[in-house]
Amino acid sequence: MGFNTALSGIKASADFLSTTGNNIANSDTTGFKKSRIEFGDLYNTSVIGAGSSNTIGSGVSVNNIAQEFSSGNIAYTDNNLDLAIDGTGFFVLDVGGTQAYTRAGDFKIDEEGYLVTNDGGYVQGYNASNGVIGGFLDDLIVPTDRIAPEATSALTIETNLDSEAEDIPPYIASSFDPSDPDTYTYTQTANDTSVPPQVVTLYYAKAEAPNTYQVYATVDGEQLDGTGTPYLGDTFVTFDDAEGTFTASAAGGGTAQPFAPIYSGATEPTNAANLSAPAAVAAITVASGVPVTFDFNGAAPDIATPDNYARRAFDPADPETYTYGNTNTVYDALGESHTIGYYFIKQGEDNTWEVKVTVDGETTNASGNPFLDEDTVVTFDSEGNISGTYVGYAPYAVANPTPLSITGWDPTDAFAELSIDLGASTQYALTSSDTYSQNGYAAGELQGVSFDDNGFLIASYTNQQTAVLGQIALAAFDNVDGLTPAGNTSWVASSDSGAANVGKPNTGTFGSIQGGALEESNVDITEELVALIEAQRNYQANSKTLETENTVTQTIINLR
Repeated sequence: MGFNTALSGIKASADFLSTTGNNIANSDTTGFKKSRIEFGDLYNTSVIGAGSSNTIGSGVSVNNIAQEFSSGNIAYTDNNLDLAIDGTGFFVLDVGGTQAYTRAGDFKIDEEGYLVTNDGGYVQGYNASNGVIGGFLDDLIVPTDRIAPEATSALTIETNLDSEAEDIPPYIASSFDPSDPDTYTYTQTANDTSVPPQVVTLYYAKAEAPNTYQVYATVDGEQLDGTGTPYLGDTFVTFDDAEGTFTASAAGGGTAQPFAPIYSGATEPTNAANLSAPAAVAAITVASGVPVTFDFNGAAPDIATPDNYARRAFDPADPETYTYGNTNTVYDALGESHTIGYYFIKQGEDNTWEVKVTVDGETTNASGNPFLDEDTVVTFDSEGNISGTYVGYAPYAVANPTPLSITGWDPTDAFAELSIDLGASTQYALTSSDTYSQNGYAAGELQGVSFDDNGFLIASYTNQQTAVLGQIALAAFDNVDGLTPAGNTSWVASSDSGAANVGKPNTGTFGSIQGGALEESNVDITEELVALIEAQRNYQANSKTLETENTVTQTIINLR
């Protein structure tokens, strides 16, 4: 029996060497799990004498080759389709109709768009329809179709408008001094009919209300007459804007007269009822030696208009005609891009800003109408927070609340409406700026795919859009030691492992997905080299047993 004992040891040592060699050979195999050999001793027993304490063993046998499913290190790659599992789950494969399981996530896309392993197994998961993940386990596929365009229907502009920005011309808060040009905006001069004539000068200083000026007067350089009375009492004059918006209306005479005076009085105007046609504006009378009257009837002297000082008519190409502006992109129904411009014009000192919109540089749509109604404004409260958007502003009109939207901008759809949301816009003492977003996009070709930690398969397109195409499936087992190796770093379920529990990443004990990474083999080369030495020593020792047994046998044979 000594020969059999030695032979069993040699065979067991050879199996030990083979197991260790296989571990070493697969030390760089993605997702490989090392094996461990498990031995058992052998005893011959019989009915008579069974269980005797002096029974001599008959050698050794290999009871099991067990795999260790501890996790390997995660190695990061530049391939978005490389996947690693951070947890105890397995990827699910369909290999020729058989469901297999692997930890090796070095996947590819085949010519038909399916996600596959290097040996052609189909990776299983839940495909999406219109971005909704299904509940049926299937071969994961990456559709290569281009994504259709989506017309912009809404955009958001969250802006900060600098509260320190100046109207044009700027408001003059300092006290009037005829000898200080910084205390007024412009002047005009006329002579009265006195002998000798006296020089009458009007000084226009920009007031708080839009297009409104406080008017001062001097006669021969003096503000007061001999009795200490001002030659001109408190006087304000308001002019129409550069487009002649008010004078074009019925209340303003029906004919647009840019910068024409539409109000004159002792206080700033507060509403449209204070305004009138230029010819009906109250005259400004200066009590010189022979009083001089300034009106607007065509006969000198007329009230001087601020043509050279007030803000010119809005022109998106001229930054002098607006306070802040920017351009961005919107898309029509065919996916063609258009440039939308949005501009803000400070109107007076009452936290009011006029809003203008252009599309492809045009201020009007195909029907010739402005994209936004004239005198559309946004207002802010005393703390700088947006308080609303309106059509009309004082003193020109009653402000009526209105949502911001434009039509006629899409050449493919004349009725397409584009809503504009100013969100949480502010008016703080910070440089004017804005944050822009919109919900449209052009058509796009598939550019690449990747996985997130929930296992979602996400496609990215050339139009900067993304879409969820599906979600990879993971499997877990009650007893992973019972899995049967199937080659190509995969396993199949057995009665010992129990049936696979298939689910989605980041649920239960499945673990999460790490995209652009692979799980390395869990083989420790140092340990295996030590095991190799042990196996070699055992093999040699058992060979020595065989040699010794042979020598003893020869001694017996040689007895005479």
